[in-house]
Amino acid sequence: MQQTHPSQSIGAPIPNNTPHAVSVTLPTWEATVGYEQGQDWVVKKMQSGYPRFFIHAKIKELGELLEKTYAREGEKCMIYPTYKVAKRCRAFMKAKTQLPKLKVRILQLSTPPPKNAEEASFRVEADIAVVFFPASEFPLAKQYWQHAGEGISSREAEYFLSEMKEKLVNDIRYKKSHRNGGNMGSRKLSPHPYMGTGDRSARSSGSSGRHSTINKPLASNPEFVSFIEERFGRNLDLSFAREAKRLLRERIAGQELAEYASSDLVYMFPTGMASIFNAHELVLHALSEKKDLKSVCFGFPYVDTLNILKKWGAGVHFYGFGDDESLDQLEKLLKAGERILALFCECPSNPMLTTPDLKRIHVLAATYDFAVVVDDTVGNPSNIAALPYADVVVSSLTKVFSGDSNVMAGSMVLNKQSQYFGRLKKYMDEEYEDCFWVQDAIFLERNSRDFVRRSEVMNRNALAVLKLFQDSPLIDKIFYPSVSKSKKYYDAVKKPSGGYAGLMSVIFKDPTDAVCFFNTVRLSKGPSLGTNFTLVCPYAILAHYQELDEVQKWGVDRNLVRLSIGMEPEDELISILQEALDCAQEQHEI
Repeated sequence: MQQTHPSQSIGAPIPNNTPHAVSVTLPTWEATVGYEQGQDWVVKKMQSGYPRFFIHAKIKELGELLEKTYAREGEKCMIYPTYKVAKRCRAFMKAKTQLPKLKVRILQLSTPPPKNAEEASFRVEADIAVVFFPASEFPLAKQYWQHAGEGISSREAEYFLSEMKEKLVNDIRYKKSHRNGGNMGSRKLSPHPYMGTGDRSARSSGSSGRHSTINKPLASNPEFVSFIEERFGRNLDLSFAREAKRLLRERIAGQELAEYASSDLVYMFPTGMASIFNAHELVLHALSEKKDLKSVCFGFPYVDTLNILKKWGAGVHFYGFGDDESLDQLEKLLKAGERILALFCECPSNPMLTTPDLKRIHVLAATYDFAVVVDDTVGNPSNIAALPYADVVVSSLTKVFSGDSNVMAGSMVLNKQSQYFGRLKKYMDEEYEDCFWVQDAIFLERNSRDFVRRSEVMNRNALAVLKLFQDSPLIDKIFYPSVSKSKKYYDAVKKPSGGYAGLMSVIFKDPTDAVCFFNTVRLSKGPSLGTNFTLVCPYAILAHYQELDEVQKWGVDRNLVRLSIGMEPEDELISILQEALDCAQEQHEI
């Protein structure tokens, strides 16, 4: 799904005409700033957005119906896939609220199960857990949604609407009529689903008796249905979901060295952030005697990784540069007697592309008894082998593994040679819930079949882009694993057939050149990375607008431009980038 004609319309989904797009068009520097500042000329045009930050229209629609049906006065809601996840949201809100006493309620609903084998191709029993809270606490609820990444999938919301919307609308009408003294005959409001703290699920009757196809939820978008049929040759069949998940686990395990991983040690999550959040929950609870110890965030990470380590558990030691000197400082701290729960790092980091010395970290972990969690999203397991030096490897499958920018997912892999393996596996056996929505699994399985080949193309294209920037007089700094001071540490974990991946960041000598380059480059512009098409963004503005001075301390320049290199023909891609560089050069000379 390469973007042959990238949209330049503010708020349009990336890719174009994609109902469940992961990225969104912010075509100019000014529009990106406007979005971060909440300016109407940008915000009101947003049709889409990165799903953990921008709640999808289908999720909003479902939430509004649930609020009209079940909310008490002054309440809003958030929707999660299971009761256990909803309880975590509730616990977070109660721990962080400024209210003297916060009342949070949880409602559970399910759609009807399939009646027979024929229905199993288009119907599943879908569960949701709805968290109701005072409207004033919505920003706090949104924090959990963003940081933990465990919110309901937009496809699950769409499916739930297709199964339950009619019933919810009828219940709303009845409530209004009943409130206004109207007469609807002998009809009774369906039994109110269970609300409270118990583990019982309320089974809502749903709207049964209607025949459907799996494309029914997408029927309002015939072009998209046509695309799916043309691409995959047939309609999606929900009965294949179990097999799709099995194939995904095998595909992910197959990228790891066999002596460290197997498919039964791969766990799927609805987002990459959820895999990181659950990895933290894993070490926090499986190594419970260490729960009062801080963790270490080593290297400047993606924003919500640091948020998780700050807001859950005992806190965090932050070594933002992630270099040899930082590791020396950490070792000095450990030698002085400080104990830690776990070290979290990215390999390499986003957006600075710094690779930690995983071999030395591994030795320190064995010496000072702490767990190591590595996020290999940017390097991706077709290029690097991080698992031998980690207890847990997490990855955002939304990125290169999928490539199509139309599905969210994450994975966690346990290292069976980890010193903590028995305890980690026991916890996952007892506590893991498969919250990965069935339709998302089918999309991801199909998207990822050729991910190694796509990764190789991105690797080659990135080297050509690197040379272009190295030859440009406008560029001050380039951040890429092969030209980083930490190259030797990347090479230490790089597979023989691997490359340096597709993510690159640059800083222009003159900030006005960065703005001109970004505004004129004829490529997709928005959040996310790892897409099959090249995706560009002013990263610090987009991810750290409220803390630009703070991130500057860690080398993240406010004018940094990040490029996720895609699969366009190399000469075409270089020509487009050169055109934008030339434009910036011309402006600079005026």
